[in-house]
Amino acid sequence: MNKSVVYGLVGVAVVLAVVAGYFMFSGSSGSLGDGSDRVSIDIKPTDRIHGSPNAPITIVEYASMTCSHCARFEREVMPQLVHDYVDTGKVKIVFRDFPLDGAARLASALALCVPQDKYFSFIDLLFLNQKSWLADLNNDQKVSADEIVEGLAQMGRFAGFNREKVESCIGDQSTLAYIDQTQADAQARYGINSTPTFFINGEEQKGEIHWEDLDKKLKTILAQK
Repeated sequence: MNKSVVYGLVGVAVVLAVVAGYFMFSGSSGSLGDGSDRVSIDIKPTDRIHGSPNAPITIVEYASMTCSHCARFEREVMPQLVHDYVDTGKVKIVFRDFPLDGAARLASALALCVPQDKYFSFIDLLFLNQKSWLADLNNDQKVSADEIVEGLAQMGRFAGFNREKVESCIGDQSTLAYIDQTQADAQARYGINSTPTFFINGEEQKGEIHWEDLDKKLKTILAQK
């Protein structure tokens, strides 16, 4: 394993305890607000955007690749959201990384290596297979740095990456610095401290959103346009 990958895994040699924190620090579901409190969120040229740039509703999602609540949103809500609102030009989704631990940070770096037109499919893959790549492969009750890299190498194959390419991606210091800056900006500007955190046209929503609630919210916003 090259040194840059090792440096990226400092503090994550044993991560089961760390990753267990995603149940503690990631948000649970909550009710949607009434839209009275909003913040202005600038869309950056470096943002990854799913949907039409001209969509009347923008959902900004801050998520961690190791967050179980984020994975459940991806599994249970995202397909319907994309089908009903993104593919029809009503909503665009801006995805921003907020890694809760070193494993998530490296997974985010790998995703950012994937071509932009495959990016959202790949983060779907990471979320839906979270338990596969973030796994205790030798059953010793811990997830080691090597096991994280091995898990990500397995995921990288779906993008056509060999292990050398995966290690290059997750050890790229400029990509890791970009992820770190995105997270620092989220904390400093918006006070984000948990995942998932959403902004729906600037209105903050912490924690999971159930499809029925989100669908109702989006219909209300569109009716006011």
